Amino acid sequence: MDKNTTTGIILIVLLTFVWLWISQPEMPPEQIRQSEALPDSAVGTTPDSEQTPRPDLVAETEIAAEPAPEVAALPPSRNGDIRSDSTIKQIHVENQFLKATITNAAGARLVEWTLKKYEFHADGKDRGKVNLVLGNEVLLTGQPNLDEVTNGLDVEIVDRNGKPVELAKHTMFTDLLDGTTITLDEANPTREIEFYLPVENGRIVQKYIFYYDRYAVDLVIRFENLRDYIDNSWYSLKWENGLKATEENLTDDYSYAIAYAYQNGELEKLNISDEPEEVFPPGSTTSWTAIRTKYFLAAIIPHQRENLTVALSGYPGKVGEVTTKTYTTKLGVPFPPNRSGVSQDTFTVYMGPMDISTLSPYGVDLENLVMNKDWYEGIFRPISRWIVLPSFKFLRTFIPNYGLVIIIFSILIKLLLHPLTKKSYESMSHMQELQPLMTELKEKYKNDPQRMQRETMKLYKERGVNPLGGCLPMLLQMPLLFALFIVFRSTIQLRGEPFALWIHDLSRPDMLPLGFSLPVIGDHLSVLPFLMGLTMIWQSKMTMTDPKQKALVYFMPVFLIFVFYSLPSGLNLYYAVFNLLSMV
Repeated sequence: MDKNTTTGIILIVLLTFVWLWISQPEMPPEQIRQSEALPDSAVGTTPDSEQTPRPDLVAETEIAAEPAPEVAALPPSRNGDIRSDSTIKQIHVENQFLKATITNAAGARLVEWTLKKYEFHADGKDRGKVNLVLGNEVLLTGQPNLDEVTNGLDVEIVDRNGKPVELAKHTMFTDLLDGTTITLDEANPTREIEFYLPVENGRIVQKYIFYYDRYAVDLVIRFENLRDYIDNSWYSLKWENGLKATEENLTDDYSYAIAYAYQNGELEKLNISDEPEEVFPPGSTTSWTAIRTKYFLAAIIPHQRENLTVALSGYPGKVGEVTTKTYTTKLGVPFPPNRSGVSQDTFTVYMGPMDISTLSPYGVDLENLVMNKDWYEGIFRPISRWIVLPSFKFLRTFIPNYGLVIIIFSILIKLLLHPLTKKSYESMSHMQELQPLMTELKEKYKNDPQRMQRETMKLYKERGVNPLGGCLPMLLQMPLLFALFIVFRSTIQLRGEPFALWIHDLSRPDMLPLGFSLPVIGDHLSVLPFLMGLTMIWQSKMTMTDPKQKALVYFMPVFLIFVFYSLPSGLNLYYAVFNLLSMV
């Protein structure tokens, strides 16, 4: 568990008891439309609550392309019995969610997968949209550069001499023209793009099937007449070199970087902080393998899931003082016993946001990765998933600003908890009335603790007072506080969502530029933690009657200001509003 997560857990527990102290100062010191699961055929499902079911594949239609820069023709290339194309081509595809570019070089590799909805935050500046298959340097240029492409899909076989053959080292053939641009919409919902590589008397074919309303693409891999060329009974499809960081806080982003395999209904994971490699042998049902960062996911979903192997590996690196994590996941796929004809496998490759509503329609439990990185998230996740997040989304349909959604949610929670709060104050009042009698009991039975306890409980029973009545309502809120912390910290809904004025991203601390630097605080001021601290001081001063508590009135709020200073502004906004409402 990373440092920020540990700090967050501690402060939520601490805040709960601070709230107890403040509110009880007089207490005594005791898409596919939910229709189809992912099919085992080459036809994929449609994964979004707003998406329509996929129709049958339509006939291919060429769409006029803008002239692409001329690429110098390369000499014909041969690698033993493999013949590569001599001309590099790029094919562009766009749908309602993304822009993709495939090159026939590097084994028909995806060299662009830009998500239209999400901004790139890694250097704190406006650098366009998130691109999941290019390094940051390439993203800045805006032009795919094959020499700098380090992550993405690759297919590997073993030839009859026992030599590994990676398709990424070959330029495949395609009948499409260089620069072809394909735009998908409701009128033109799907498109197949095929690449092939001649091998002796056969071919290796890769066919991408795009959809207008998906973050995923279906990949069909076909081997034709390769019995004498392939000596191994397995081939591999891998996603290598992980996903690039997309967030300004690199440490936080990489703390979520993990590789997964979902086999036999069990989630296996590799975190290179713990171990360098994890291998899962054949004989099991593999639903998917995936690599994630904080907000984004690359997953390979085989349509035929039996008897597959999975190998997860990774290595650490350094970007300045930040430790990075880079993963590769390799899916081992068996060839059929008779390879003299044609063998074919289909995979769905998802590259998109870590969003429950987007992942659920695939029907393979990918959505279970959301809000489920650490052990405590698994405990409170049901509240986050089924209460907090749906409430936010529901309010968002009427309210155009997530900051206002958080304020309304705070008001609703305050109203919901009002009966408990009222009961808490009534209990405190009754306990205060009993103080003189309890003092007498303590003095009378000071040498007999057991008798004093019996008499105290008898007094409670006679007066109908529950000694825990003041504490219990606040303790019951702890699960909600944890659930809110999880939602604010790790769900993509709040990423990049502004509130007002200087609060530009509710998933990050609010930062009001100062124009100069101060010790500890730095060159910006996070206002919301100070607002929360001031409201806590005001509350405690209004209710304090014991002068001995004067030091705590200031110490605890000031301490919590610094604890909350680096937490998401959405979380601080909720706490500040909740405290303000408690003052009314």
